[in-house]
Amino acid sequence: MGRITLLGVHHRHQVSIAEVEDSIVERMPGAVAVELPSDDYLKFLEVRSYLETEMKVAMLTACEIGAEVYLIDLRKAHLERRLRECLKISDLRLWEGFQRGDLPAFYRRLLEIAPELIPLAKEVLLLDREAAMAAKLLRLGERYEEVLAVVGYSHTGAIQELLANREKLREILRRRGLSVGEPFHLKCDEVLIYG
Repeated sequence: MGRITLLGVHHRHQVSIAEVEDSIVERMPGAVAVELPSDDYLKFLEVRSYLETEMKVAMLTACEIGAEVYLIDLRKAHLERRLRECLKISDLRLWEGFQRGDLPAFYRRLLEIAPELIPLAKEVLLLDREAAMAAKLLRLGERYEEVLAVVGYSHTGAIQELLANREKLREILRRRGLSVGEPFHLKCDEVLIYG
């Protein structure tokens, strides 16, 4: 099993962006995994401002050093389906916030209309995602000597715990009914177009 290193970042923060680039260049991992879903990653590559997201920088830097790039988050469509099944709410404003990727707006609206359902939403948006990311990282660890995973800082503790306790990870996947596929391999030809 290869070494899996988690790099916790504060999303869209300049210090995190620099730390991502420096860590990848310093470590030279065989694979860089990023907390993005395979059905919603293009908007991160299309960012053009100086304050580019740390995820775009991770993908570009990985490709520049010859590392493979993988997306390890659950698909956005999968998350929305699970949330709709759990919450059973048809409020248009709630789902518009989620579809825009504005989780604070999603949570604010949920707090307004059904605060008792926030724990259910968090199970899907945190527990399910963290278990899926941990499972995908373990698969990458079987293929590469070193994997560097760029994830939101708030996920690092839970993912680290699941990487260390595979029995707990298997139990969460079973209990939550999660069937985790392979990490999505993103070709560097596609990434470097956005550099």
